[in-house]
Amino acid sequence: MGGDHGPAAVVAGARLAVERGDVRAEDVVLVGPAARVDAALAERAADRKGDDPLAAARRHDAPDELSGRETPVEAMRRLPRNSVAEGIGLVKAGQADAFVSAGNTGLVVASATLGLRCLEGIRRPGIAVTINGERGPFTLIDVGANPQPKAIDMLHYAVMGSAYVHDALGVQEPRVGLMNIGSEDKKGNPLVREARELLRNARSNFRFVGNIEGVDVFSGVCDVIVSDGFTGNVLLKVSEGCAEYMLRAMARLMGEVGIEQQQLGRVVGRMKQDVDYSEYGGALLLGVEGIVTICHGRSEAPAFANAIRFAARAVGARVNSHIVRFARQLESAGATEGKTPGVQTDPA
Repeated sequence: MGGDHGPAAVVAGARLAVERGDVRAEDVVLVGPAARVDAALAERAADRKGDDPLAAARRHDAPDELSGRETPVEAMRRLPRNSVAEGIGLVKAGQADAFVSAGNTGLVVASATLGLRCLEGIRRPGIAVTINGERGPFTLIDVGANPQPKAIDMLHYAVMGSAYVHDALGVQEPRVGLMNIGSEDKKGNPLVREARELLRNARSNFRFVGNIEGVDVFSGVCDVIVSDGFTGNVLLKVSEGCAEYMLRAMARLMGEVGIEQQQLGRVVGRMKQDVDYSEYGGALLLGVEGIVTICHGRSEAPAFANAIRFAARAVGARVNSHIVRFARQLESAGATEGKTPGVQTDPA
């Protein structure tokens, strides 16, 4: 039920994921008010010829509808059978391997944290989004789960982000950078400086490359960028807005200099694949006992389809089991208390 386009876009996205072979129809569970879900299925099926590829999908009734104005606490107390809570409940009960939602981010994070609990060794979850940069994809964590983390949380973000890019993206030795206002060691507020020391001294599954500035984000200097949730969320949304502006400006200028419409469309379409948030579909909430993917509020069918593929890949990669293993290594080495002697770092 979440997102700007309600159940219609979700149903269409699930159908697209089935048609592309990303998931089987019988493995899809559509969670929401039964009548609204059935109406969305019937409406989309009526526009098509032949059998509906989503016909075998299961339905799970979640009768409580949210207005979007409720706080997470209000939603959980007054409308406990909303689609977010019910979807998280399916994961907790083992009736689903992953949950995908474009609902209120705060509600999804709160419901998952309380309903699924944090992974062993992880204090707070973080939202990790994968973005295409100049040299390929990189992962930014956190982009909104925890606006005021502690330094230890940012160390855990590095562990979780590195486990994800290793398992899902195939990066053997992830390079981790810390978002800061300058590359020098002494730059940043007390939180960032403390986090830098923990990252520099950690003996774990990543290689710390030091502070990175905003200008370096898309240049490919690291595979994982660690940030507090407030800064990460601002960075993500500014990046999305800038990318959309650049696409519009480039299309306009190419048209003004007389480039043919067909060629213009080909170039803009190719660039859109690299910068459009819908290409990855969603962000993973790393650190909870289950796979939770949070979609953009503006998501339409292609974004939901990609989010389903994204979640299925995370399930298959067994990211959570690797996060727990790496967190145990930190604890055994004393890195969470800042006791680990310095390890390899990259002066870049």
